[in-house]
Amino acid sequence: MFRRSFIRSAIAASAVFALAACGGGNGDPLAGGGDAGDADAPAKIDSITVGSANFAESQVLAEIYGQALAAKGIKVTKKLNIGAREVYMAAIQDKSIDLLPEYTGATLTYFKKDATENEAEAVYKAIPGVLPKGLEVLDKSPAADEDAIVVTKATADKYNLKSIADLKPVGKELVAGGGPEFKTRKSGVAGMKDVYGVEFKEFKSLDPGGPLSLKALLDNQIQVTQFFTTQSYIKDNNLVSLEDPEHIHLPNNIVPLIRTDHKSPDVVTTLNAIQAKLTTEGLTDLVKRVDVGKESADAVAKDWLSKNPLS
Repeated sequence: MFRRSFIRSAIAASAVFALAACGGGNGDPLAGGGDAGDADAPAKIDSITVGSANFAESQVLAEIYGQALAAKGIKVTKKLNIGAREVYMAAIQDKSIDLLPEYTGATLTYFKKDATENEAEAVYKAIPGVLPKGLEVLDKSPAADEDAIVVTKATADKYNLKSIADLKPVGKELVAGGGPEFKTRKSGVAGMKDVYGVEFKEFKSLDPGGPLSLKALLDNQIQVTQFFTTQSYIKDNNLVSLEDPEHIHLPNNIVPLIRTDHKSPDVVTTLNAIQAKLTTEGLTDLVKRVDVGKESADAVAKDWLSKNPLS
């Protein structure tokens, strides 16, 4: 799940919201966040604001959600490319947005840093118990996008790298780089240090799974970065994804995160229909069309919906 520019002030805001999450939620995996659950869900809504993170996949998914809901007669406002998780989680909690595509593992660990679940279904079922009141998740999709620590084949061969653990004895010779949040997250450099004991010579702040990071990796300006398993960058450039035996990367199935006050039956039916039709292979193709083919996210989403009727 899971990309993503970093704004310092949003961290403080997200910490406050995370504290509020500790007391909310319930044990029913289908009830969503907050004790009220569906009791606060409206019978119908007239408008909804859809947000996204600052990378192609999130923007395409947000466009698919938004265009499908607009086709149902709902007025849709789009606020795409908001930023990193720390920023858009603050936005959905302060009601700046009502809906966004998210990732199961990333959502769980955002609200519960010490989560121990590492199987896809267990991760999904744990989410409602940690969400702040007023937030819920809908159906998870079989489509998933995992985080991946990657190196070039030349670097992998030179240092005999197969696992993240293999970086420990050589890390101080290597430069890591990527989005600023890659440095601070459990799924990134911070987790590699805490869990695997890996320390790097330097960190270069670039873009989250983007062309700057790819160029720096291929030019050997950095030797380690983070991409995502639906990105064609990995296969197209013969990059090596390092194994993660200690599970700093959790399963990241696609899941809509929505405010309960916008969870009307027609919204739920539409979004869950989308979730059922998404596939990892198909998502990989959509991302490539934007990242490599330079098509717009809205055009790619429109094409997907034309080929995947929801009713």
